[in-house]
Amino acid sequence: MAKWANALILDGGSDLLRTRAATTDRIKMHLIKAYTAGDSYSTVVTTNGLGSVSLVAGDIVQSTVSSNRVTTFGAKSITLTANSGASPDLHVAVVDSTTSEVLYVADETTDQVVTSGGTFNVPAFTWTVNQPT
Repeated sequence: MAKWANALILDGGSDLLRTRAATTDRIKMHLIKAYTAGDSYSTVVTTNGLGSVSLVAGDIVQSTVSSNRVTTFGAKSITLTANSGASPDLHVAVVDSTTSEVLYVADETTDQVVTSGGTFNVPAFTWTVNQPT
């Protein structure tokens, strides 16, 4: 479930993500050890970052389910570059490394302790925009 979305994503939707992801190494998925709504790019990537992987346009798939628009982020494997500490509140952040913007943050529900050098598998997750009623 979404924790936070940048106004750019709320206005431009997943098309903005897919367009930017077409630029090599621009859009990245980070595993982070903590998140507060509105955290800066530096806080997300540098202070709380545990590892990242680049996304390409094909990692972001758009579909329609029961008249709602669904964006699916594909499963990714992240090589860890830092330790989470004893009680992490893990999240997955999608960032634009060119403009230094946090675009989307989702909760990661296992909140398991992770260590540098390991690998963390992020399962596919979705963001749904409901049809107005």
